[in-house]
Formats: sequence, C-alpha cells, structure tokens
Amino acid sequence: MPKVKVKICGVKTLEAVQVAAQSGASFVGLVFYPPSPRYLTLETAREILSVLQQLPDAPKSVGLFVNVSVAEMVETAEKCALAYLQLAGDETVELCRAVAKVHPVIKSIRLKPPLTLDEALTAVAPYAELENVTVLLDAYKSGFYGGTGERGDWEIAREIARRWRLILAGGLTPENVAQAVTAVQPWGVDVSSGVEKDDQPGIKDLEKIRKFAKHALSVQNKINHSTF
Repeated sequence: MPKVKVKICGVKTLEAVQVAAQSGASFVGLVFYPPSPRYLTLETAREILSVLQQLPDAPKSVGLFVNVSVAEMVETAEKCALAYLQLAGDETVELCRAVAKVHPVIKSIRLKPPLTLDEALTAVAPYAELENVTVLLDAYKSGFYGGTGERGDWEIAREIARRWRLILAGGLTPENVAQAVTAVQPWGVDVSSGVEKDDQPGIKDLEKIRKFAKHALSVQNKINHSTF
C-alpha cells in the first residue's frame, strides 16, 4: 500500500531542507507571506532552492502565498522554479482555477467550527474538484493563515480524504502524526510549528523533522489515492 506524502512547511535554512530530504519528505514549503515568522525573501528562497534541486530524490518545492495576485505568484514561481503554489489565504475558486492552469496548486482550507459533515463537504468540494488542485485541510483560528499548531476535526477530515486527495495539517507533531495518518488516511500530511523548537516560531528542530517523517512514513495508507 502507498505511503503518505510528507510536507515540511516553513523551512528557512539549508540544513532544514537537507534533513527533510534525507528523512523522506516529498515536499518542502517556503513561505512568501511577510507577517509570518517563517517568511523568506526571494533571494534567500532562491539560494535554498538552488541547493535543493541538486539533492538526490529532492522534495518538490512549494511556495506559500496569502491573498496575492496571480501575476505575483507566477512571477515568484518562475524566479524560484517552484513546483507547486500553495494558496493559503481567502482565494476564490475562480482565482485557484486561474492559477492551476499554469501551476499545480495546493489550496489551504480552514473550516470554522461548529460544522456538520455536509457543510464541510460543501465548503471543500468546489476547490477539491478543480483540475490540478489538491486541498490542504488546516485548523481554523481567527486572524491566522496556518502555522498555529491548532488541531482540526479528524473525523471530518477522514470523510474528505475518502472523496478527494487531501493533505492533512493542523496541530500535527512527531508524537501524533502516526495516529493522524491511521485515523484520517490522507494523501499527505503537512507540518510547520510541530517541528519547531519550543517557543521559537520559525526555527526548525532538525530532530523533530526526522521523527515526524519517520513516524508518518511508518503507517500504511489503506485508501488508494492513485485513483483520485
């Protein structure tokens, strides 16, 4: 059975990227959102990605953006040779569709509780059914666009994962990621704050990255996501 895909988001150093690659991560995320403690300048991102592209079995690069224009995202993607664009703000279905015509997209969705399953599926479906778009389900926290360490509803996430290709995020850590993969059966898992040093937002803990990937990849996925 297939293994879950691991995405290490918010990397800021060559060491973090190299450890993610050595640990079997499929994706590394670079944050182009200035208010975030994980923000990277274009110059630093290009330096990191130039090294990443030379690594054996290199993870694919994901650029994370919040509420910027299609033109700005595409320009950054071209300058950095990004493989995926992650839209982590309040982007509309129409904007996601436009971006997905030129680049693979990961769309972050935060479902504000309380929410029924039907309401959750109705919110996710317009994005999940777009061509060239993968949904990332994150936990909701007012005023934040991810990276909060809050945990979402795994029961709702599992129902979404049964229908569409899903990356699970929100409150994942080396200690609970195996449980999350078993419970939700997502296509992928995403972590940022869960592999950072205690009380140091944006500073990755290399040993936590290793443990997170090891524990995530220790679980066999029962859902055949290749059919999605």
